[in-house]
Amino acid sequence: MGHYHQGWSKGWKKSTRSEGGEWFDSYWEVQYMSELDCDPIVLKWTRHHGLRIPYRKWWGGQGRYEPDFLVEIAGGEKEIREVKGEHLFRDANTARKLAAGEAYCRERDMKFRVVTKSFVNPELWTPESNVTIEAPSPSVPPSQVSKAPEPSGCLGLAAVLIAVVGILVWL
Repeated sequence: MGHYHQGWSKGWKKSTRSEGGEWFDSYWEVQYMSELDCDPIVLKWTRHHGLRIPYRKWWGGQGRYEPDFLVEIAGGEKEIREVKGEHLFRDANTARKLAAGEAYCRERDMKFRVVTKSFVNPELWTPESNVTIEAPSPSVPPSQVSKAPEPSGCLGLAAVLIAVVGILVWL
């Protein structure tokens, strides 16, 4: 594994579900790689997918968003999964990148999921055991999933609008 320093690490991790191994950019990413390797419904995953999704930056410039993971699950469905620290949701470009990722997936009948540790008490959190997915994992039995209505994709239009308004107020 790579060197860990103040919440960030970079390195290479061997994988059972990707070709050989994958680079990671943060400690949360390497944790999530381990979860993907252990999830029985995940057939394969990669960070070397070559996807570059165009989006408009907050100041009007053109950007290219590179999602963290392309995941193939049982049944052949593909999903884009993005690992984000909660503190990054205050960034003006983050909301724009996530909206572009969701639109990209919607156009291709794919799912877009944001992976975060937002519901974890920071004092109780240990890096080895607490990475959560905003929406339930496909491998969670339906009986264990709450029956609350789910927005389209993992990041509904309302959430994007709220995030954008929050960012504009914050600026």
